[in-house]
Amino acid sequence: MKIFFIDLFKIKQPLKAVLLIAITALVFTVALGQANRVSPVQARAQAICRAQTSHKVAALTFNINWGSKVPGPVLDILKTQELQATFFVSSAWAQKYPGLASRIINEGHELGNCLDRQVIPGNTNIAELKEELLNIKEVTYQVTGVKPNLIRIAHGGWNEQFLSAAAEAGYTVVQWDLNSLDIQTPGKHKIINNVAGGVQPGSIILLNASDTASQTPGALTELIAALKSEGYELVTVSDLLKYGQGVTS
Repeated sequence: MKIFFIDLFKIKQPLKAVLLIAITALVFTVALGQANRVSPVQARAQAICRAQTSHKVAALTFNINWGSKVPGPVLDILKTQELQATFFVSSAWAQKYPGLASRIINEGHELGNCLDRQVIPGNTNIAELKEELLNIKEVTYQVTGVKPNLIRIAHGGWNEQFLSAAAEAGYTVVQWDLNSLDIQTPGKHKIINNVAGGVQPGSIILLNASDTASQTPGALTELIAALKSEGYELVTVSDLLKYGQGVTS
């Protein structure tokens, strides 16, 4: 390869100025490209548990894996309160109750998917898990006409394999930082206190609308009132993330 040297002293002044500007622009462009390059560590997927914000805003989220008795009353209350929430549903539930799944969409709520099983670290094939997640997305789409881009593991655990497979399947993993524990049916006042006593700006609140969470409808109206009395705006996950970056802790 030949290397050429330019003798600036032999170049006329106007041309010299143009040449210096061109060289400066080239150096700046290369430096900017290096600065904008994202490292593998920065690009690594993460689970979102809350939004980083000082605004008093929180996301209401509901898991649904089975049953048809609780989802309807929950949707009725949200409609009365003029609120939109994010529902994480299993594809099997959506297939079994297409009317309820479609109602979630038709009433303006956000739809995500829910994986109702554990993902065991060290015993997970990313390619197989990705295929499973793509199937969940496709089944949900066939029922509702929507391809969800949010997903969570119902039981709360996740690992790097799940995060990688979810990202490859076009999902963002959204868990929570505040658990109502309504699935344990501790009584409506306990459910309300679990949430109202722990909420903070940017919280993602976990509630359930499966039939096992039979006390959720009875607690929901008062829970919403308690959060509003503290000055909180209640939104979907996607709207929450407009207030600040999603973080794990």
